[in-house]
Amino acid sequence: MTEDNRYKWIIATLFVIVILIVASNIIIYKRLKQDYDTKFDEADQRVDILKSGLTSEIQKEKAFSIKERESLENRTLTNFNDLLTILGKETSRLRTDIQQVKSDTESELEGITEQVDGLEERNSELEDLISDIDVTSSDFSNIVGDVIKAVVSVKTDKGQGSGVIFNNQGYIITNKHVIDGASSVYVVDYNSNNYNVDLVGAASNIDLAVLKIISDNTFDYLNFADSSDIKIGERVIAVGNPLGLSFSVTEGIISAVNRVIDDTGVPYVQTDVPINPGNSGGPLVNSNKKIVGINTVKILDTEGIGFAIPSSIAKDIADQAMG
Repeated sequence: MTEDNRYKWIIATLFVIVILIVASNIIIYKRLKQDYDTKFDEADQRVDILKSGLTSEIQKEKAFSIKERESLENRTLTNFNDLLTILGKETSRLRTDIQQVKSDTESELEGITEQVDGLEERNSELEDLISDIDVTSSDFSNIVGDVIKAVVSVKTDKGQGSGVIFNNQGYIITNKHVIDGASSVYVVDYNSNNYNVDLVGAASNIDLAVLKIISDNTFDYLNFADSSDIKIGERVIAVGNPLGLSFSVTEGIISAVNRVIDDTGVPYVQTDVPINPGNSGGPLVNSNKKIVGINTVKILDTEGIGFAIPSSIAKDIADQAMG
């Protein structure tokens, strides 16, 4: 084979090879395209299926949402109706309660009105009682000096007490228990003068005694007040010798009158003036320098409760003793 023929054979062989390669690529391309088209169609089908399924799901969800909304609306309407029913019942019950409260309040107001009427009546009675109490605020500083001059200290071998001169001749009234059992009795006046005395009269059941100073002198004295003029609330002073403290003055008021506290039947004058041992027999004096009572009794273990024999009884005993 010549060189030229070999060269042609090679060319022809290469040409066949190229044709085979091209044909092979064309076949491969067609197969790939066919596979691609098949897969693309499958993908489209799957997309269609997905779209169809999604649409179906959307429709289902839409239908479910509509049902749920209707159900919710129905439940809301039912609950609202139930609430209206409950409110109606509660309103009715509340109206009943209000009527009951109104009725009870009216009843209570009627009771309060009756109580107020009763209080007004009692207030009227209290005003009447208060009107009977003559509360007088008095300044005793201007009369104490004169009162003390008529008060004496009664001393015995058994003890001591007080007394008051009720006559310028030296007649003294005191408590009988001050001199009971004594073998010697004398009195001391405000100026510390000592005087012997005689017993001129006594009333054992009333615990009063009348003494007479043995002297030709005249003495300062106090008059007896009219017992009917003694007023509850009236300010008074007690003058005497409590606990040996000569000529002490204490002040208070008349707390009550006509107090019967023992078997004697004496209508005592009650006072809150402090009365202590040694005050017995001393005078209870008003702002007019008059004797309203003779101090005689204090209730033990109490404060502000003392008693005096009223001036009317003391004056009767005094008059009888002087004859």
